[in-house]
Amino acid sequence: MIKRAEEKDIAAIANLAAMMWSNHSAEELNNEFSELYRKEEAQFFLKYENDIPVGFAQCQLRHDYVEGTETSPVGYLEGIFVKEGFRHKGYA
Repeated sequence: MIKRAEEKDIAAIANLAAMMWSNHSAEELNNEFSELYRKEEAQFFLKYENDIPVGFAQCQLRHDYVEGTETSPVGYLEGIFVKEGFRHKGYA
């Protein structure tokens, strides 16, 4: 199951994101993602397997220049991650 994340899901997303962006703590990412979520600048999606979050995608409106685009803002896939052991199943 893939679902659009709600504010209550931000901590789970931050924990997954910290596995991908290891130079940031889950707490830092939780704060950043919470702010983005409240500003409605980003959407997050969670992939579940057996009710366990195993992956996420972060999509965001970018107001800066994005290569190959001529308008602003533009939707941008900021990050996508699937936990090891759940990869190669077509989730991403």
